[in-house]
Amino acid sequence: WDGGYCIAGLLGHGDAFVLRDPSGIRPAFYYADDDIIAVASEAPLIQSVFGVREEGVHPIPPGQALCIKRSGAWMLERILEPLPFKQCSFERIYFSRGNDGRIYREREQLGRLLLKPLLHTLDKLGRSLQDTVLSFIPNTSELAFHGLAKEAQDHLDRQKEAVFQHIAGMSGPVTDEESLAKLRMALSGQVRVEKVIHKDAKIRTFIQEDSSREHLTMHAYDVHYGTIRRDQDCVVAFDDSIVRGNTLKNAILRTIDKMGPTHIVVVSSCPQIRYPDVYGIDMAKLGDLAAFKAAISLLKERNMTHVIEDVYRKCKAELKVPLKGGKIVNHVKRIYEPFTPEEISARIAQDVRPFDCKAHIEIIYQTVEDLHKALPEHAGDWYFSGNYPTVGGAKVCCRAFALWMEGSSQRCYGVNSAMSMARFRKPVLVLG
Repeated sequence: WDGGYCIAGLLGHGDAFVLRDPSGIRPAFYYADDDIIAVASEAPLIQSVFGVREEGVHPIPPGQALCIKRSGAWMLERILEPLPFKQCSFERIYFSRGNDGRIYREREQLGRLLLKPLLHTLDKLGRSLQDTVLSFIPNTSELAFHGLAKEAQDHLDRQKEAVFQHIAGMSGPVTDEESLAKLRMALSGQVRVEKVIHKDAKIRTFIQEDSSREHLTMHAYDVHYGTIRRDQDCVVAFDDSIVRGNTLKNAILRTIDKMGPTHIVVVSSCPQIRYPDVYGIDMAKLGDLAAFKAAISLLKERNMTHVIEDVYRKCKAELKVPLKGGKIVNHVKRIYEPFTPEEISARIAQDVRPFDCKAHIEIIYQTVEDLHKALPEHAGDWYFSGNYPTVGGAKVCCRAFALWMEGSSQRCYGVNSAMSMARFRKPVLVLG
């Protein structure tokens, strides 16, 4: 077995088991007492259903199985030798329930870490927090957004404190215009938070099939009128992730732009998603990823198409290397090497900007370094770094690039049972 998984089984004589992958990629938690044994992918689900405290719910260690006898006895047994611990970070950013105490704090920290690059961008645009409206887009980004808003208010409070300390050190009353202006700004400074966009909670465009995603995206969003001052305000649209960029281009940016902001700054609590996921999250097509499309466009613009051809040849050669005992190199990393993250972000902003959008568009991504600061226990960052925890992951990434170069719309993983019948004359059951 190669990959991220939790395998559960029930045997005919009444015993059961749950096995977790040796890298700990996929989450698994359990609770056991004299009456029940429960296993779930998220701890708060067990806490809520069974009314137990956080300390009573435990993770299944990587490579181990929770074995349950029909008598009710249970034990943890090592089945596979553990590999370096690489818990999936995207689970914490997007998928997992925010009512988990640890996830709540992690997402808040993700938001707080984004204030510094946001202030830098606002300064570059000649804007400040006073003429900027902070808002979040999908509900899944709300916790990280509150972290950003709290850090912004803390920033303004520190500015106020500095002004007051300066005034307190003056020998007489405040009479000069400069000090009075600073005092007035300090007293009036507060973070402007608005619910600018409304999204239909019943529609989750990320998990829709390709054929229906764009149609749903166009009808999922609407605005709350009166939240933005036309031709005056800059809008910060906070999102948890930007995968394909289609939702931004087809719905979000158009929806905000009709309110008349001067600038729209999209802030992602997740770094640039550069590589496909092969461990259970539907990001399988490399050519769909906004960061990949941006890097390819930059290579073509700068007459560096030889890099694309060279990566293709090396990926095809890598596919012949056996998994067992082999060392697989993720050659797709070379696509991004000539560019800074800022260059790729700027190109993504250009790509997702609707042709009729009047506002200036900027995109800010979380850095991988700050991601690890916020999620110190979840080092699985292959989506962003290309560092897959298993050799199969790197090999499938090479396959994804080869498929893209060959114009194939196949996903980079999985087995087509019809193809397997023709090739091997044996049926194949695909679990996913």
